[in-house]
Amino acid sequence: MNSSDSPNKVPAKGEIRLMKEFLTIDKEYAGDFIQGGRNYQEDDFGFDNSRPFDFLMVLADGMGGHQGGAEASSCAIKSFMNAYQIAKGSVVERLKEASQITNQQLGIEAKSDPNLKGMGCTLVGVVFNGEQLEWISIGDSPLWLYNGGGLRRLNADHSMKPVLEEQVQRGQITPKDAAKHSMRNMLLSAITGAPIKLIDQSSVKCYPGDRILLASDGIFTLSEQKIGRILSQSLPSNQLVKQLLNAVSQKKLKNQDNTTALVLEIPNNTQIEKASKNNILKRAINYLKHR
Repeated sequence: MNSSDSPNKVPAKGEIRLMKEFLTIDKEYAGDFIQGGRNYQEDDFGFDNSRPFDFLMVLADGMGGHQGGAEASSCAIKSFMNAYQIAKGSVVERLKEASQITNQQLGIEAKSDPNLKGMGCTLVGVVFNGEQLEWISIGDSPLWLYNGGGLRRLNADHSMKPVLEEQVQRGQITPKDAAKHSMRNMLLSAITGAPIKLIDQSSVKCYPGDRILLASDGIFTLSEQKIGRILSQSLPSNQLVKQLLNAVSQKKLKNQDNTTALVLEIPNNTQIEKASKNNILKRAINYLKHR
């Protein structure tokens, strides 16, 4: 389903494939983005809720100027979602295969049009199977887990920020120098069509009530304390997304980057089991109708 037809009216750029029986849009998952102070939108995202115990959300933050960045993120989302859907094997293997196919496709697209030369994007693909979260991550788009213990970043940051922070710890540069460093936001790994330099792939067990936030780096306008306070509220996912993006907008930064926020709340096991039974029953009825 195209996002323009979806119940939560996310921007047309995001893609959603729905099957209400597993997870509920708006309540348990939602996504949206803002353009910020930029003249163009280079973020894109997608959800695939079409199969039980195999919920997928993907985010890409493009680079390469107005045309290149937008094309890169759009191409990455479509390629990754399609490749993951048809890939065989474990979730780990499917995520890895989808990322490689996406990288290859981006390289093909870039070579086909001189205006797209140098385009690329970050890419994070996240799968929830009913018990745990598995992800693959390239670039610096953050993936967080929020629970009773607070906010914890799950994926690695493939930018110069961790390198500069390590230099600060060693006393090689000052915190002020690190904060203003001209290469602070330079990516060490991205989807560009060239061999991927760094890939972060791992998993974490999830519990009912846990919240997952996948975002583009525009979200760093907010402190982790502010993000945690918003995610701690007893609100449906679409309201949490709205509050996060509103909080970014309220900062009124002149050069605010595009910002995307995707929120997933882990449902309880009873909800998941009920969803699975409903899905099996509906498929059986549909099969009998078309015999």
